[in-house]
Amino acid sequence: MLLKALKTNHAYHYILIPLIAIAIWIRSFMAPALFPFSPGENMMILYQPINYLLENSPLASHIVALLFIILLSFLILKLNVQYTFIRSRTFLPPSLFLLITSGMADLRAMHPVYLAALFLILSINRVFNTFDKESIHSNSFDSGVFMSIGSLFYFNLVFFFPLIWISFIILRPNVNWREFILSTIGFVLPWLGALSYYLVTNSTDNLLEIIKSNFTPQHVFLSHNLPMQIYVGFLGLLTFMASLFIMTQYDGKKISSRRYFKSFFWIFLIAATLVIANPAVSQEMIIILAIPLTYLISNYLIFMKRQIWGEIFLYLLTAGVVILQFAGHFPKIL
Repeated sequence: MLLKALKTNHAYHYILIPLIAIAIWIRSFMAPALFPFSPGENMMILYQPINYLLENSPLASHIVALLFIILLSFLILKLNVQYTFIRSRTFLPPSLFLLITSGMADLRAMHPVYLAALFLILSINRVFNTFDKESIHSNSFDSGVFMSIGSLFYFNLVFFFPLIWISFIILRPNVNWREFILSTIGFVLPWLGALSYYLVTNSTDNLLEIIKSNFTPQHVFLSHNLPMQIYVGFLGLLTFMASLFIMTQYDGKKISSRRYFKSFFWIFLIAATLVIANPAVSQEMIIILAIPLTYLISNYLIFMKRQIWGEIFLYLLTAGVVILQFAGHFPKIL
């Protein structure tokens, strides 16, 4: 059974996870295409060199994106091993991350959100590492720096900066005011460096245009796309059921796990709010949404009483990803 196989804790998963990623993405390599960027979406200062290298090579863009999705999957695994969000030694979270993120055909090409997700995870790691730790000055500074660097690849990550402060409050009720200052300084410094570059090169107008474009309406990926609507709807249903399930478990979880999941909730809330409130945010946000959803849904599938339902849900999710692989151009129905 699929769930039983993926939730085990065997070393062969270190080979299986890249193979699953390649299998899911293989069809996109037959006819690679660049991500359909909207104006300014690929022009943040740190992403420009990457875009310059990949803009004429769809195949290279797909290869780099695949490598990032595998890297992020293993970082998802590392976080769970280090902080034990799920009280089980399992490889299900990285497998679920692959499935959730691979449903979007356009995102099988390189996008700055992959780098943003990488630095978001690094920032989360530094914040979570403050639990039950006396001195957290370096953690505070590092978390701000990582978040800032990520936002210089993908602008909308700036809106996740409050997550650092919120997580400090959740994890450390008596957090010192210095931690808020240090994380803010860490966040501001990379942006000061970027602003200095634009001032020296006399191109501040370009920066303003890039930032403005990150609030300009783009294509709505769900519009007239019935297969994707069904896929996202099923993810929403799984998220709802997993949320209800973790509420029933809440009192039985360790204090640290409760606080970590509260922080994950804020990641989900900020990401969901951006999708609703910012017309420029589109399908790429699923990469960031998948970080908290991976742990939430994994917890649900592993500990639900009737495992047959977990198997069914996982098969349906896998089937949805496979169908989207072969859907091609989606029908203009709704």
